[in-house]
Amino acid sequence: MARQTLVLTRMPGTNSFLDALENVPAVLQRDAPVAAPDTFRRYRRLSLRDACLGLAGYRDPVHPLHQAIARLKPGDPLEVRAGEDRWELLDDDGVAVGQLARGFTPPPGAGRVHAHVRAVVSWDRQSSEPEYQQSLRSEAWEVVVPELVFEPER
Repeated sequence: MARQTLVLTRMPGTNSFLDALENVPAVLQRDAPVAAPDTFRRYRRLSLRDACLGLAGYRDPVHPLHQAIARLKPGDPLEVRAGEDRWELLDDDGVAVGQLARGFTPPPGAGRVHAHVRAVVSWDRQSSEPEYQQSLRSEAWEVVVPELVFEPER
C-alpha cells in the first residue's frame, strides 16, 4: 500500500484505471524519459502449491536442515539455484532449505532471480498425501515459502 507516494507508469495502450485518474487534482502527471529500473521486475509471491512440502519431512528430525529452517524468518534472503528437476532455495550458509514444486515455471522472459523468505509454515505427516507418508522420516517439519523477484533477460 502506498502511504505517501505512489508512482504509476503508463505503458503503450490504454488502462482504464490510469485513464480515470487523468483529471484528478491530487494526481501529479509528469513525462519520464526512461522507465525506472524496477518497472520491469516481476514479483511472484508463492504459495504452498509452489513449494515442495516434503523436503524436510524426508530427513530425520535431527538433520541440520531442520535447524537451518528454524533460524529463518520472513524477509531473510535466499539464493535460488536450478537443480536437476526443480529449483532449490539456499540460506546464507549455502544450505538447501527448500525446493520449488516440479511444476513451477518462471514467467516468460525472466532472467536473474532474487528471493527472500515470505513465510515458514508448519507441515506434518498427516497433512501429506498418503502415497508419500511411508517415505517420511519426520512427524512434523517446516516448509519455506519464498517470494521471488525476476529481472528481465538482458
